[in-house]
Amino acid sequence: MNLNVIKVDLVKNLYLSILCVLTILFSTVAIYAGSDIYLSLYATSKKSDIAIEDFSVVNKNEDTVKLAKLLRKIIKNDLVFSRYFNIIQVVERNNFKDQLLSLKKKGTSILIAASVSNDECNIILEIKMIDVVTGEVIWNHNYKHERSSCRYMAHKVSDEIIKKIKGEIGIACSKIVFTNDNTRFKELYIVDYDGYNLRRLTRDNKINILPKWSPDGRQIIYTGYLYNNPDLFALNFVENKRIIVSKCQGLNVTGSFSPDSKKLILTLSKGRYPNLYMINMRGEILKRMTENTCIDTSPSFAPNGREIAFISDRSGYPQIYIMNAKGENVRRVTTDGFCDSPAWSPRGDKIAFTMKQAKGDYDIYTYDLTTAKIIRLTRNQKNNENPTWSPDGRFLAFYSNRSGRGEIYITAIDGSGTRKLLEIPGNSYTPSWSPILN
Repeated sequence: MNLNVIKVDLVKNLYLSILCVLTILFSTVAIYAGSDIYLSLYATSKKSDIAIEDFSVVNKNEDTVKLAKLLRKIIKNDLVFSRYFNIIQVVERNNFKDQLLSLKKKGTSILIAASVSNDECNIILEIKMIDVVTGEVIWNHNYKHERSSCRYMAHKVSDEIIKKIKGEIGIACSKIVFTNDNTRFKELYIVDYDGYNLRRLTRDNKINILPKWSPDGRQIIYTGYLYNNPDLFALNFVENKRIIVSKCQGLNVTGSFSPDSKKLILTLSKGRYPNLYMINMRGEILKRMTENTCIDTSPSFAPNGREIAFISDRSGYPQIYIMNAKGENVRRVTTDGFCDSPAWSPRGDKIAFTMKQAKGDYDIYTYDLTTAKIIRLTRNQKNNENPTWSPDGRFLAFYSNRSGRGEIYITAIDGSGTRKLLEIPGNSYTPSWSPILN
């Protein structure tokens, strides 16, 4: 969680003393028989060279031409962002055979071609994947979507290309939810993974913080002050409604969904100290997970559901601990700094977290569960907090005030290629990256 946010949000709350402590916590290729999947045999660290020609238009009016250019641009940007591909410039040749020969000489393995048409309501995109060596169409598909879903259609195409070529899931059809205070209140917003299609989710003129996606993508939980107590709410996108999940007097601090999206582990201050509890989506307490005279918070389920990472100050200062899903076999993971916001990778191999060293700022780190190695991803860029994983486990989104105000950034898991998600007035906090949304 973003502990600075909580400190501000709860300053007038009865539980100020607890939350002040929480702020401290804070190309060799193969076509397989019987399948249209075209898998690269490159090592995963090597990019594939592919080309994307200009998309042709069926009805050559100005509107269709603009749509074709936009679709190509979105798909190209998605593929570049994935870091799986080098995009090779297509040079027009007298005939198709000469064009393939030119691309082959450049080491290009695949050519992406498409045609675009549209009517009053829909866009039709026919996409083709061509083997540069043989000239054969190895995959083609027709997409038809409403004009308002132009970007979504392009993202669908991008994810399918990644699946066909690399055999991996794409993340273009994912979104990021976060808190922003531009209205003088803290409200929830949602945006595409590439920073487009920003939409405001709450209009409460209250404090809404710490949003988290469910693994099935159907809902978001968050802590909100709609009724002047830090209650746990859920926004259900399927049923288009909001419900209160937990409204115990005191803290109901957003935690983590179980992998099946049926249970939650969260922080409740039912006793003297905030501890972790397992509840169902009706708010019924299933189990008290920790029972200590200390603060336990920021739980994160492992993707297999068998273990839970969390923050505790039981050692005297906030560190990362791991326990099994029954609350047993607790072990300490970190031994240094002030740690916060552990987030388990979708691949199950790493935990991203925030740590503040003495006299330093908060930075993003990853902990490798196999080697126990800790890697620092940010350095000398003010505070960087609240990491959240992309659905494929290859990228992180996080909060940073490096520009002088709170904004959301995205980086690869080696700390390279960091970029700002979007430009939006005010301060943005506590991002949560969705699973793939269909």
